[in-house]
Amino acid sequence: MTLTYRMWGAALALLAGQGVAVAAIGPEAATELTHKSGLWVQLESLGAQVQAGMADSMAKSPGQLTEPQKTRMLDCAKTAYAADGLRAVAVDAVAGTLQPADVAPLTGWYDSALGHKIAAIEEASAAQVVTPQERLQRGGEALGHASESRKAALDAILVETHSVEMMADTLIEMAYAVQQGMASLDPATTTAALAQIKANLASHRPQLLQHYAQISLPAYAFTYTGLGDDDLKQYADHLSSPSAKTFNDGSSRGVARALSAGSVKLGRCLKEAGARG
Repeated sequence: MTLTYRMWGAALALLAGQGVAVAAIGPEAATELTHKSGLWVQLESLGAQVQAGMADSMAKSPGQLTEPQKTRMLDCAKTAYAADGLRAVAVDAVAGTLQPADVAPLTGWYDSALGHKIAAIEEASAAQVVTPQERLQRGGEALGHASESRKAALDAILVETHSVEMMADTLIEMAYAVQQGMASLDPATTTAALAQIKANLASHRPQLLQHYAQISLPAYAFTYTGLGDDDLKQYADHLSSPSAKTFNDGSSRGVARALSAGSVKLGRCLKEAGARG
């Protein structure tokens, strides 16, 4: 599984506490699966997205922060959402979710010809310089010509990967990180104020779910345009298998916990930086 076209969805609804997972498989096996699935590489872009969001927010609020404050905030974000830290949390979640019996079928899938083919298609699609509008337009056109079986396979992939929920929850968590960073530089900001920011963002979840439900299927149709109907169905069947479902859940928990851990580190870093003046 790769998360490129799941827009770094993190299913926070699946998150059962923030504690360290009790490993069900070894860290080496979990690390290998995060590599093979593409999760390892994609976690690196997560931190970049948070930093970009902060830079964009600061650019839209000229005069609100001093240049030293901006630098401090971006430095803290870079440290808090560093790839190595995010990966450690994600690998821990995957290790604690999977059972030893899951490893062989998952490795077999990722090492198969079709598994490699799908990974190449996803990487190629990610590398295309296409606007979101064009992506959705072309995806909609592909859906218009798709067979009913192909539409069913795309819908199954969407459901099995929890994509809509993951997109919404990831956006909320990343928006919180940005607003947390902005607010934490105000000495008057309280813990209650930060909690209210999180609650306000979470209140928009129903609208986000509705939005992503509308755009996800065309986005998937665009991504997998080059994959034949039979191969697409085989991919959907794989994702519905017990081991793939478990890995999807573990990956979702991993990204969710990585985002949450990053937010905690960000708040601590900004607080310490503020205390230093």
